[in-house]
Amino acid sequence: MFYLFELAVRAYIAALKWALRSVAAIFLGIRDSLLWAYQSVREKPLLLIGLLAVLIPIAILVKVGRREWFLNWPVMFFAALALYGALKSPFSGAPSFLRKIVKLGIASCLILGWSMLLRWELLIASLGLTRRDTFWPWLIGNICFAAAVAWILFEETVISLTGRRSEALVPRQSSSRRIRFADVGGMEQAKRQIRELVESRLNPGKYRKYGVIRNGILLHGPQGSGKTFLAEATAGEFRLRFYYVSCPQLQSIWKGETSRNIRDEFAQAMHRKPVLFFVDELDSLGGSRQTGAGRGDPTGSGREFNTIVTQLMQCIDQYRPMEGFVLMAATNLLDGLDPALIREGRFDLKIRLGLPDEATRLKILESQLSKRPYRRFDLREFARRTPGASAARLKALVDRAASSAAAEGRKIEEADLRRAIEATGGKDRPLIHAANRNDLVLEEDVARDLRTLVQLLDDPEAAQRMRLPLPTGLLLLGPPGTGKTMIARLIASETRRSFYPLTAADVLGGNVGDSVKRISQVFVRAKENSPSLIFLDEMDSLLPRATALTSQHDIQVTEQFLIEISNLQPEQNVFLVGTTNHPDNIDPRVLRGGRFSEKIEIGLPGRRNRERLLRKYLDGVALAPDAGIVTLAERLPDLSPADLEAITKTARRFAFNRAPDGAELPPLVWADFEKAVQRVRGAVLPQ
Repeated sequence: MFYLFELAVRAYIAALKWALRSVAAIFLGIRDSLLWAYQSVREKPLLLIGLLAVLIPIAILVKVGRREWFLNWPVMFFAALALYGALKSPFSGAPSFLRKIVKLGIASCLILGWSMLLRWELLIASLGLTRRDTFWPWLIGNICFAAAVAWILFEETVISLTGRRSEALVPRQSSSRRIRFADVGGMEQAKRQIRELVESRLNPGKYRKYGVIRNGILLHGPQGSGKTFLAEATAGEFRLRFYYVSCPQLQSIWKGETSRNIRDEFAQAMHRKPVLFFVDELDSLGGSRQTGAGRGDPTGSGREFNTIVTQLMQCIDQYRPMEGFVLMAATNLLDGLDPALIREGRFDLKIRLGLPDEATRLKILESQLSKRPYRRFDLREFARRTPGASAARLKALVDRAASSAAAEGRKIEEADLRRAIEATGGKDRPLIHAANRNDLVLEEDVARDLRTLVQLLDDPEAAQRMRLPLPTGLLLLGPPGTGKTMIARLIASETRRSFYPLTAADVLGGNVGDSVKRISQVFVRAKENSPSLIFLDEMDSLLPRATALTSQHDIQVTEQFLIEISNLQPEQNVFLVGTTNHPDNIDPRVLRGGRFSEKIEIGLPGRRNRERLLRKYLDGVALAPDAGIVTLAERLPDLSPADLEAITKTARRFAFNRAPDGAELPPLVWADFEKAVQRVRGAVLPQ
C-alpha cells in the first residue's frame, strides 16, 4: 500500500513538473512570437499594411456574411493552403512556438475540410453512398489528424521513440536548462561577432535589400578550448534548436552512402527551423581533396573522398541562404581543411578559440562556480595557478572540487579547488622514473644552485613576490655519465611537472615534415599538461650549429624549435632542460639569453664525493685492506659516477672468479679494481 502511495505521489510530482514546464514554454513562446512580430513589422512596415489589407475585408465578410460562405470544404482547403504558404514565407524565420500554431491551424483546416467533404450531399448522392459508408474515411482522417497533432507538439519525443533519429544527432546538454552566453566565461569578442551574424540570419529583412547574405561560423583552435560549448550557448542565447552532427559518424564503408548521409542531415535540420546546424570535427569530412584521383587511384577511394567534400560544399551552398538556418562548424586542424570549403561565401566568420589568459580563466571559474553551491572566495589565485589550462580543463577542476564537496554534503570551498589543482597538475609523465635527491651526489655549489632553481619553479608566486625572475630554460654541461639526465628527472619530480624527453631519434620521421610536426606536437602536449618540463638530451645532435655540411632536415628542425620556444609564454609554465657534452656544436641562437637563461656545469666528482659514491655502490661488500673506500677514492680519480658504478660492479665479478666454490664472495682487492678499470675504460690506471 505504501509503495502504491509513493508511486502515485511521484507520478503527481512528475505531472506537475511537466505542466509547469509546459506553461513556462507557452509563455516564453508567446514572448518570443511577440518580439519576432515587433521586429518584423519594424523592419518591414509594408508587411503589416498588406496583412491588415487582407484581414480587415475578411473580418468584415465574416461579420456581415452568411455562415455557409466560410464553413465549407473548399474554403477550409484553401485556408490550409494559404497557411502552408505563410509557413514557408514570411513565417520561415518565426519562433518555433508560432510555427507550431500555424501547423496546428493547417491540420485543423484539413480535418474540418475533410469532414465537410464527407458530409457534402452532392458527393454522397453522386457516388450512391450513405452516411454509414463515410464513417471509415472519417475515422481514418481523424486518426491522421491526431497523429499530426502529436507530431507537431511532441516532435522530439516521437522521433526518439521511432528510433529513426540520426546517429549523428547527439544530445549535448546534460540538463534541460539552456546554456546562454552568460554561462560562457570570457570570449567577449567572439560572442559579439557571433551575435551580429546570427541576428542577420534570424532577421534578414534589412540585409536582403542590400544583397547581403552572411552565414557560416567556423570555430577553430586546440582541443578543450570550448568550441562545442560556445555553439550550445549560441543556440541557447537565440533560442535555436541545437542540431549536432558528428562528421565521423556520417562516414560509411559503402560508396555514395556518406554523401547521402550529408544530404539527409542538412534536410532534417532544415525541417527544424529555427535551427543552429553544428558540424563537429569538420576536418574528418572536409580535408583537402586529392589531386591524384586518376590512374594512381585504382580503388576509387580518392574519387569518393573528393565526391564527399564536393557534396558537403554543395549542401552548404544550398542551405546557407535559408532564413532561420544558422551554420556553425568546429575543427582542431584548420590547415587540413580544403581551402574551397572554408572560403568566404561558405564560412563568412572564422573565429580562433585559443587557450584563455588569466582574466578569461577567472571569468570561466566564476561562471562554472556560479551554477553550484559554493562559499565565496578569491578566485584570482587559481586563475594565476592554471596557466595554459583550457576551458575544458578548468571545468574538470571545478567538477573535481564539486565532487569532493558533494561527498561530504557541503558547499564548495577554497580548499576543494586547491586540492583539485594539486591532484591534476603535471601528471602526464611518459617514460619517467621518479628521481630521488639521495640518488645524486653533486658538488656543493652545483647542489645549491639546483635547490634554488627547484624552489623557484615549485613556488612561482613566492618568486613573484620577491621580484625574482623565473628562468626559462636550463642547460646542463659536462662529460657523459655525470648525472645530467638524472638531474632533469629530479627537477620534474620535485616540481611535480609533466616530463617530455626529446632526442634526435624521437623527432626523426619517415616523411617530409614529420620531424617538424613531432616537435610541434610535443610542445602542444606540454602546454596542455602544464606545469611541464621538456628534456632535450644531447642538444648538439638535435640542434646543431649551421655549417656548410648541415642538412636541410636539421635546419628545419632547428627553425621549428626556435619558433616553438619564442611562442612560449610565462603563464604556460613550460620549462626547458637540455644537456650536452659539446656546447660549441649547438646553434648559438638556441643558447642566447631568454631561451636557456641558466647554464650549469656538472663536472666530475671530487675525492669526497667519490667516497660517498663508493660507499653507496659497495654497501655490504667486503673489502681487503688495500682496497678501502679512502684508498679507492684516491686511486680512482677523474671518473664519472656512471664509470664508478660500472667499475664496482665489474670488480665484484672479478672477485667472484676467485671464489673456490662460488658460495661466498671473497673480499675485493685492489687487483680486482685494476682489472675492472681496464675492462670498463679500456685503459690502464697510471701508477
